[in-house]
Amino acid sequence: MDDKTLMFGLGATKAGTSWLHRYLCDHPQCALPNIKELHYFDRAVPKHREKEIIRLETVRADLLAKTLLADKAKAARLDRRIDEVEAWIKVMKTGGADHTGYTDFLTRDAGSDVKLVGDITPAYGLMNEPTLVRMRDMAPDTRFVMLLRDPLDRLWSNLRMMAGWRVKDGETLSDKANHLFDRLLKGDENGVAKRSDYTGMLTRILNVIPRDRLHVAFYEGLFTQASVDKICAFLGLAPRVGDFDRVIHASKPAELDPSRARLVREMLIPHYDYVERLMGELPDRWHQNREVLT
Repeated sequence: MDDKTLMFGLGATKAGTSWLHRYLCDHPQCALPNIKELHYFDRAVPKHREKEIIRLETVRADLLAKTLLADKAKAARLDRRIDEVEAWIKVMKTGGADHTGYTDFLTRDAGSDVKLVGDITPAYGLMNEPTLVRMRDMAPDTRFVMLLRDPLDRLWSNLRMMAGWRVKDGETLSDKANHLFDRLLKGDENGVAKRSDYTGMLTRILNVIPRDRLHVAFYEGLFTQASVDKICAFLGLAPRVGDFDRVIHASKPAELDPSRARLVREMLIPHYDYVERLMGELPDRWHQNREVLT
């Protein structure tokens, strides 16, 4: 690890992290696991780690089933993914206070030409300061990337994603998403509220992570060569052309009535103001939605 940059993608949820993960996976100077969202630090409690292991074992079973129907070339690719999942299950089962299993996993495919290894898990943006300090100190050169999306768009995309998981027969995605929106207003769906708290996340991060080790970028400008060139420069990588037409894990569309959107004004407006003070300016989409909320 001493000769590699260690990168943590901190989020935010529904802000382009899946696209960035794939971009970096395809970069010849990077060795990121195909498993996005390793959930190593936010699954420290044994019962949470056990649930994650069960999920990973289901992923492994699904991959094994796919190999039975695959041609030789595809089966070979699936075998590599299965090997990675099995290696990660082993790390999650054994744990280890010194994190050597984790760092060994991150560097398992990192040859001498690889400059960057990392883990992009949006839930890491919710970590407390002691955990962020442990992450910061895991390698001599540790960098953090935070992607920010317009707070209202991010919130609604998050709810639409969750609605897609929970929608039942006879329900529309829009109905379910608006139902989750109503639950959020009542104080339920606490996880969504936490992921909307840019002020809290960035305050904790900046309390313990030096500003020159943190790159903050806007989702609204991410899918441009200029934006990814800046990320590459920050991470010490050579520039690489991005596939900006690739769409990964986009939430299905559903409409949110602007009059209902204003009900989350008190929740979201402080984060527009905080990010504007931090970054100095906001993308046009942020200004448009801030006006909708007010």
